[in-house]
Amino acid sequence: GYRYVILDIPLLFETRGLTRLMKYTVLVYCDPPTQLARLMKRSGLGVAEAEARISSQLPLEEKRRWATHVIDNSGDWESTRRQVLQLHTRLEDSLDFLWARLAVGAAVAGLGGLVFLLVRHFIS
Repeated sequence: GYRYVILDIPLLFETRGLTRLMKYTVLVYCDPPTQLARLMKRSGLGVAEAEARISSQLPLEEKRRWATHVIDNSGDWESTRRQVLQLHTRLEDSLDFLWARLAVGAAVAGLGGLVFLLVRHFIS
């Protein structure tokens, strides 16, 4: 019953090919100083190692061009949470996949009707 699926793929834009399989992509980013500090803290890296890892990735501006939605994770938790909830509402309210839901509904209704007729036929 969900209207979308979330795949957490850290290097999605670096793969390039996978983005063709997705209707929407979401970039969750933070400003470069915050990114460096978080990476160093999370992975226990020194400044040079962390900078090397970040520089091996696509530049942020290029990722922003590839993304259909962008969430700025530079601020506090509540700010990020609000952005995620706004995006969730937008995706939930989207009619992009209405045709698929209608087709599945019609197929289920058709099969249900067929089962009903078969059961009725064999009972009588």
